[in-house]
Amino acid sequence: MEVWYPSHVERAKKAIKSLVKAVSGIVEVVDARAPMATRPMDIEPYFNRKIKVLFLNKTDLAEPYVTDKWIDFLSKKGIMVMTGSLKKMKNANKIFDPFKKSSGEVNIAIVGMPNVGKSTLVNMIKHRRSTSIGDRPGITRAVQWIRIGDQLKMLDTPGVTYPRVFNDLLYAKLGLCNVIDVEKVDFEALVYYELNLLYKINPDLVGKVAEGSSVMEMVESYAKKRGFLLKGGTLDMNRALFTIHREITHGEFGRVSYEVPSDYDRI
Repeated sequence: MEVWYPSHVERAKKAIKSLVKAVSGIVEVVDARAPMATRPMDIEPYFNRKIKVLFLNKTDLAEPYVTDKWIDFLSKKGIMVMTGSLKKMKNANKIFDPFKKSSGEVNIAIVGMPNVGKSTLVNMIKHRRSTSIGDRPGITRAVQWIRIGDQLKMLDTPGVTYPRVFNDLLYAKLGLCNVIDVEKVDFEALVYYELNLLYKINPDLVGKVAEGSSVMEMVESYAKKRGFLLKGGTLDMNRALFTIHREITHGEFGRVSYEVPSDYDRI
């Protein structure tokens, strides 16, 4: 399945590979609802032997007990884990505590997939909007160094993802985490994948969206309930699909985690 993969993403990967030798550590931001699915595994080899913090963002949208399981699972694998919701955190500086030195400059790279919260973190640390942020993928487009104080310099990088996804399950997770730009793909197919995944995870949550014995019936029911109609009284299915996607991903129907550690027991 195709994903949105503009040329600047490939350039960013090459830039990260060449610049990573200049940093002391890595802060990798992932979505707490799918911590493994939202890790850009194809660039992980670049970070060998670097101090790394894996920050599980958007915990306010994930199920707390599942997040606790992820902390335990990842910590047992020797990964330094921190969690939180960047939009609600009062002090994000603690994320950089593991890299602090008594003297000398520290260079940290901020990496992750699109829309996981990298630019939000940078802006919070700098206390002003130094980089653009928004609720869609692909906002940051260039690798850039940002100085923060006398001893900290950050390498802010664009969101990196895969040129293609060959797994329906991963495709749905990336969609639900807004990693995939819904305007650049077959949106109807993506939302159906998402709803099928959610039904397997939590049928009750899908029942809150709409009634029906199939995904198609649920979307039609939702469109009727919301009065989404085109001229002539035809149901506006595209509007229904987009609204369902937005409301689910923003937690309108409750907190949900899209994967659990037992899915990765063999790793």
